[in-house]
Amino acid sequence: MNKVRRIAAIIGIILLLGMYVVAFVAGVGKWEHSHEVFMVALYMTIAVPVIIYIMQAFYKLGKKKNGESPEQSPGDRENGKDKE
Repeated sequence: MNKVRRIAAIIGIILLLGMYVVAFVAGVGKWEHSHEVFMVALYMTIAVPVIIYIMQAFYKLGKKKNGESPEQSPGDRENGKDKE
């Protein structure tokens, strides 16, 4: 589970950095649609982390309803590796 989280975090960092680069280039660019590209990149810079946060909150809420610890994966429970 930690490997999946680490890969997801790296992908998220790459996406956010890409959006920052696009926002910067669009902000200093002088082409026809630079303002629209800048606004979309700025919006996505805010929206993507908020969406990820909401998804994590729902995941933890779903784990609590099933009676599992949010940090404990099903594989750990089956192998007898309790976090407590």
